[in-house]
Amino acid sequence: MNTDHVVIRRPEFVAGSKTKPEVGVFVQTHSKHIPLNLKKLKPKQVVWMKWTSGPIVAKSKILSWHEGTIKNGDIKQARDLTIGTNLFGLDKYWSYVSRMDNCFFVVIRLCEEEWLDKLIYPKIKNNQSSWIYLDTEEKKRLWLSNYSPPVIKHKSERNIPVGIRFEVFRKDNFSCVYCGRSAPNVELHVDHKIPWKFVKKHEINNLVTACRDCNLGKKDKLI
Repeated sequence: MNTDHVVIRRPEFVAGSKTKPEVGVFVQTHSKHIPLNLKKLKPKQVVWMKWTSGPIVAKSKILSWHEGTIKNGDIKQARDLTIGTNLFGLDKYWSYVSRMDNCFFVVIRLCEEEWLDKLIYPKIKNNQSSWIYLDTEEKKRLWLSNYSPPVIKHKSERNIPVGIRFEVFRKDNFSCVYCGRSAPNVELHVDHKIPWKFVKKHEINNLVTACRDCNLGKKDKLI
């Protein structure tokens, strides 16, 4: 069977936006060995991009890959392999890699980027790896079968699930609907337009993005 892959990324280490992240290049590093099984990589295999603790939001196809080592924090070789991408200029990411001092790396270049209109919420939790080989039908089923985040109806479950939070932030373009400020300049919360004490459930059409100040200022008032 043809192998797909899932790559899991932290938002601060991906160029672009949450709704349209850059999926034309990924870098994998490991301090002790080559971070990927290169025998499992083939051109045109699909790579699905998943946010840490969030949904799968995009996919692309493998174009090529390049391996090497970083010694004494010298990231030039690895970084130069990303020239022409937004990742090349993402200083926060390269600063993080350089602090690893000595490590192995693989740079994967991709093509045919596609951002999903319908996000995929896997039926499996993240594991310790940031690159998952979907080399069996069972793994594909677990990672690519979609389900809708549950509507929480019990008072004891006041906290909004991560998947729903992401959907709300994405809907509001990661900006506060009350004052217009956006991440990363402010801390974002999810607010119930009709307060929680009246509805006791989390429904997308009643949830909006609010900065910390607006959310705490509004409290449980109706607007």
